[in-house]
Formats: sequence, C-alpha cells, structure tokens
Amino acid sequence: MKDHNVEQFENYLSGDMAPEEKLRFEAGLKEDKELYDLFHLYKTIDAEMYNTGKYSTGEAALKSTLQKLNAVYFKPEAPVMQMKKNKKRFRIAVAAAAGVILILTAYFYFFQKATDPRQLANRYVKEELLHLSITMDGAKDSLQQGIAAYNDSAYARAVQLFEAVYKAHPGNSDALKYAGTTYLVTKEYNKALQCFDELAAKKGLFSNSGTFLKAVTLLQRNQPGDKEQATQLLQQVVNEKADGSKEAERWLRK
Repeated sequence: MKDHNVEQFENYLSGDMAPEEKLRFEAGLKEDKELYDLFHLYKTIDAEMYNTGKYSTGEAALKSTLQKLNAVYFKPEAPVMQMKKNKKRFRIAVAAAAGVILILTAYFYFFQKATDPRQLANRYVKEELLHLSITMDGAKDSLQQGIAAYNDSAYARAVQLFEAVYKAHPGNSDALKYAGTTYLVTKEYNKALQCFDELAAKKGLFSNSGTFLKAVTLLQRNQPGDKEQATQLLQQVVNEKADGSKEAERWLRK
C-alpha cells in the first residue's frame, strides 16, 4: 500500500480532508474495489485497536485481541499489513509473510509512539461525539429535535435548535453544551470555545464537562499556544476530578 493511500485514509477518518477531496475519495472507493477493501481493513483494525486500548485491562487481554485480529486478517495466503509509525498514526505497508509478531509490533507503535494529545483529541471527537444521547428535560421537544438533527449530521439545523433552547432556557446547560459540541465537530472552534467557556463558568452543576471540552477544542484548533493552554486545562480537570478526568489523565501521560 502506498503512503499516499494511508494519508488519505487517515485524513478521511479524522475529518481533515477538504470537501472536494472527500467527494473524490468516496467516488474512488465506489469505483476501485481494491482501494475499498484496503480502506475497510485499515478502518477495522484502527477501530479494534483503539477500542482494545480503551477498554482492555491487561496485557493478556490485549494479546488475545491481537491474535484474533491476526487470525482474521493475516492468513498465510493473504498479504500482511505491517504497521509503522508516522506523523499521524501509523503507516501500513504490504509485506510478504504473516505472523502475530507484526501485530504486536503494531501495538507498540500505535499505543506507545504514535499518540499525542492532539491525535487523542481527534479520536475523541470521532469516537465519542459522533452521536448525542437523548436527554429528557423541560424543553425536551426542541432539544431532542436538535439531537436528532445532530445525529443525522444536519448540523446547521441542530445548532439553531440548541441555541434557541438555550436562549429560552438559560439554565439548560445541555443545550449550551450541545451547541458547543456542534461547533466543535464543524470546526467552528472560536464559537465552540465561547460555548464551553460559558459552560465551564456555570456553578452548581452535577456534571460539567466545559473545561475538558474547551481543552479538546484547543487541541483541535491547534493554533500557537493552544496545546500549552489545553495541557493546563487537562491538568485542571484531573486535579478537580471533573468530567473527562480519566481521558485527561491518560492524554497527559502521552
């Protein structure tokens, strides 16, 4: 597999691909079966390794998962995918022999060398903010309509509904959080930061992820000074044991 393919796959999955390039890439997947198969394999291994790292409680469980992946994807007669570190996540190259050792090597690249807070923030947005859960409250009809629009990727409609709910009900922190989240996934980072700043400043909430989401937004925006500020916010989240503290602690170790 060419490095160009790998970069395309990762840019597509992380949302860094320009709209025109995204359309060309999706058209290519429909026309080129080999490209589609490679992309599907890349995406599957990426997701399974990510979830293994997220939920696994021990090395034995991790090795078991990797062995299963090897059995499914790396048959003796099939090409072997050798994963190597690159500046994004890992590179995949076609090799000539199979074996679990290659997958175990991939583990060390994937989890030990190829992660930093910005990459982890990218994954958080892609994995955790893909869908919003239904919330029950006094303004549930409009809020749930906004959630449904968000889950359908109708982001303009979603943010309109969330902001209308928050304007009518300033105490509805969920509406403010969801508006900020919508701005985050659509890369309107300055608007997202305004929402999360306001959310973080609210006192007396049973649950408040404003500070953590502000750190995520800064890592995504990635302007000069953003990473340093995000690091300080992540440390604050850990110190206060606030929402997102487990992720913040893990990210700070990278």
